[in-house]
Amino acid sequence: MFSQHPDIMKSPPVFLLLGVPVLLGVSAAVPQPSVVEVYEEEESVLLPCQGQGPVLSGAAVVWNRKNFQNPSVHIRLSISDDLSEQNQRYRGRTSMRPDALQTGDFSLTLRNPTLTDSGTYTCTTHSAGRILNQTVVELRVRSPPLPPEFCVLTFRLLLHLIVFCPYCISASLMMSIYCSRRTASDAAVSMETAQHVSGEQAGERDAVVTEYNF
Repeated sequence: MFSQHPDIMKSPPVFLLLGVPVLLGVSAAVPQPSVVEVYEEEESVLLPCQGQGPVLSGAAVVWNRKNFQNPSVHIRLSISDDLSEQNQRYRGRTSMRPDALQTGDFSLTLRNPTLTDSGTYTCTTHSAGRILNQTVVELRVRSPPLPPEFCVLTFRLLLHLIVFCPYCISASLMMSIYCSRRTASDAAVSMETAQHVSGEQAGERDAVVTEYNF
C-alpha cells in the first residue's frame, strides 16, 4: 500500500509546515520580562524600556500593570503626559524623561516603591494604531534588610540570656525553696503558739473552777 505512493511518506504533513512559522511567530512576539529588584525604603526605582530610536509625531508610550482593574500607570503623548486615567496608587509617583520620544528611552521612574508595587509592567509604544515596541518588566519590591547594629545587639542579648539564664533559674529555685521552708517554719511556730495559748487558757479555766468549788 505504501509502496504505491512513496511521496506520501517522504513529504511531511501540510499542517506541520504551516504550524512551524506560526509557532515561531507567536514565540517571537512574546517579549521576555526583565526583572528589577529594589528595597522598599529606596527613594525610587527605574523600570527600563528602550525603543528602536525616536518615534514619529502622534506616537504614544503607555505603561500598564497587568491584572489590575485600572492598569494605567503612565502615558506619554507626543506633546505631554496624559495622566487623566492613571491609577490612583501611582498618582504623583511616576515620571519619564522629557525627551523620551526623541531619544527612544521610554524608561519609567517610580518613586517611593512599596511592597504592593511588586508585579508585572508593560511598556508599549503605539503609532497610527500599530504597536511599534513592547517591553515587559517584572518589579520585585523587597523588605529592607535589618541593619548590622540590630543584628549585633540581638546576638549579644541572646548570648547574655544563654550565659545568665542558668544563674537566674538557680536563683529562682533557691528563692522558691527558701520561701517554701520559711512558710513551713512559720506554720509550725504558729501551731506551737496556738497550742501553748490553748494550754494556758485551759489551766486558767481549771483554776477558776477549783476556786469556785472551794
